Amino acid sequence: MLVNRLISWRSCLIIVTMMVLPVALLVANFHSGTELVRLRNAMVFNVISTEQSQWPGDQFPASFKQEKALLPDAIAKVIINQKMPGNQQQTSDPLALMLQQAAVLNLDQRRRGGAIQADVSTTLAQIQQQRGYCADYTEIINVFGHALDIPVREWALAFDGFGGHGHAINEIWDQQAQRWIMLDVFNGFYPVNQQRQPMSVLEFKQQLIADRSQITLVRLSDQTFGFKDDAMALDYYYNGRHQFYLWWANNNISYDEHPLIKLAANVSPHLEQMVAIISGQFPQLMAIAEPDNLHMINNMQRLKIMLWVLFFYQVLLALLLLAMLITLFTRRSRKT
Repeated sequence: MLVNRLISWRSCLIIVTMMVLPVALLVANFHSGTELVRLRNAMVFNVISTEQSQWPGDQFPASFKQEKALLPDAIAKVIINQKMPGNQQQTSDPLALMLQQAAVLNLDQRRRGGAIQADVSTTLAQIQQQRGYCADYTEIINVFGHALDIPVREWALAFDGFGGHGHAINEIWDQQAQRWIMLDVFNGFYPVNQQRQPMSVLEFKQQLIADRSQITLVRLSDQTFGFKDDAMALDYYYNGRHQFYLWWANNNISYDEHPLIKLAANVSPHLEQMVAIISGQFPQLMAIAEPDNLHMINNMQRLKIMLWVLFFYQVLLALLLLAMLITLFTRRSRKT
């Protein structure tokens, strides 16, 4: 009898209020676009050491989501042939080959910006029309790496405690030299040391802190270099020196083709990302831990726990609400 009394339309309204209130409070505190990205980042937030990020490009960790899918037609038709008729391979230099391929992105033309947030084929077409932000460019470089059989991974750095104010870049693997090479296609450069040897992301980061005068930026194009001068570029990266992280995947094509993600993407990018996170398809974020960023890491870890507790809280209340509604409608049908 007591259970029957508790199951009422008023009880359903109370449960709905209990579900809406914490979400409303969360949105009130994280209402801007960059803060919403912080929430997303927190849900996939993990921590690794510098040493754990230094695996070679021919030995990807088992947990890293590597691309294995076939190329979409729109991508395949712009991929350069590594072997020309009657000739040997054009180049064995992965950086030269990637830059040759990236030329299809019209890197010598000024960009109009604007986040694309679409599948790789649409993203490529939009970039060729001078649109897109840094993450759109890194996505396409990931796909080009897959097409050219060049190991590639994506880094990012933040300026607001691993939130949405930041930048994304790539690293490509040079098998012959056994080293990673940093490549910022969006801002149009890659860094080299005093010996003119291309630098990895972590070498670049460490040299920024130690002595930036030892860094030279090789521009892909003067027209699309993303800064007024090299000093401004180095200042920009220096500001994010303690917030570097790896995205633990380069399977952008497979991600787009996942049925649930594809369905959610037709509704909104936010729903797409939430579905991807819940289904385990969204890349994990691997922050590089160091003494100077432990407070930011701790904040993100606490936020991660809070968000996942809230998620399971919402699931439990939703199931309870569903059970109550089924019971109430069953009672009504019996009365009629």
